[in-house]
Amino acid sequence: MIMYNTIVGLAAGVALIVVAAFFNQLSSGSEVRPDGFALSFGVTGFILTLLGTTISVMWPYTKVLHANIMMGEPALAFGVSLVAASFFLWRRNEIFQDLQAGNEKSERAIGYLRGVLRPVSVWIFAMGLMMASLAVAILYYKLGTAPPQEPLSGRFSQSIAEPIFLSLLWGLTAFGALLFPIGARTWNRQIMKISVVCWGIAGVFFVLFSAMNFFTHIGLLMNTSDSI
Repeated sequence: MIMYNTIVGLAAGVALIVVAAFFNQLSSGSEVRPDGFALSFGVTGFILTLLGTTISVMWPYTKVLHANIMMGEPALAFGVSLVAASFFLWRRNEIFQDLQAGNEKSERAIGYLRGVLRPVSVWIFAMGLMMASLAVAILYYKLGTAPPQEPLSGRFSQSIAEPIFLSLLWGLTAFGALLFPIGARTWNRQIMKISVVCWGIAGVFFVLFSAMNFFTHIGLLMNTSDSI
C-alpha cells in the first residue's frame, strides 16, 4: 500500500500553522522575519512534494485508492507551493524589511506583495476547490473510516464519526483557501484573518491526528500482519 498519510499529515499540519502565522503577521502589520518561515516552508514543502509525487504516481497500484487520492495530490500541490514560497522568501527577504519602514518604502512593499499574491491566489483558489470537492466526497462516500483492527480509531469503525471529522478538516482548509484570494487582492485584512483562523485550526488538528496515527497505524500493522 502506497500511503504515507502519517508524515504527510504531520507536515501538512505544521505547514498550515506556519502559513497562518505568516499571513497573520503580514496582515496585522507585525514584524515578519522571513528566514524562519523560509526554512519551515522548505522543510515541510520538501516532504510534501517528495511523498505527494510518490503517492500521485503510484496510487493506481494500491488497494486503498481513495485514501491516496485524498492525501497524495493535495500534498503535491501544497508542497510545491511551499517550496516556491520558501525560495521567494529567501530571495526577496529585503521586501519584509521595507514593510517596517513606515514610509513610502512600506507602501511600495505592500503594493509589491499584493502584485505577487494576485497570480498566486489563482492557484490557492484552485487548491481550495480541490479540497472542497474532496471534503464533499469524504462525507458523501463515508471515506476514511478506520478498520476495527486499528487501535483507538477502530472503535469508530461502525460509525461515520471519522468521515465527518476528516470532511470538516478538508472543508476548513478549503474555506480558507477560497476566501484568501479575495483578501489578498483587495488587501482586506479581516478576510485574510478568517483564512488564517481556518488554516490555523485545521493545522492543529492535522498535527494532532497525524501524530496519533503513528501509533494507531503501527498498531494496525501489528494486529493484521501474518508474520507476527
